[in-house]
Amino acid sequence: MPVSGRRHQKLQADFHQLLKDNAQLLAELREVVAERDAARDVVRGLSDRNRALIARPLNQGEAVLARMLRESESARALLAEQIDLLQTANEGAAREAYDAAKAARQVAA
Repeated sequence: MPVSGRRHQKLQADFHQLLKDNAQLLAELREVVAERDAARDVVRGLSDRNRALIARPLNQGEAVLARMLRESESARALLAEQIDLLQTANEGAAREAYDAAKAARQVAA
């Protein structure tokens, strides 16, 4: 089916916008992954310290550290959920970009 030049330009503009949006999502994903990695390092440090302290009963200050460790692990789980959501959104955007490119190729053919 022939497509007018304007329609073709519109499809190309939409495709380029999708690519731009995908690049932005990837940049945001990199930021979230970096934050997640930093949070994991904190959790690892707290976990290592907690393991070292397990051999004896916890005093009050150490009990606070144990509670902080549990809270940081909860925060890590929340970050993992957010990363999953971003990855899902990124996959959706990539699929849309692919579909738009496929449609543009079909229209151009």
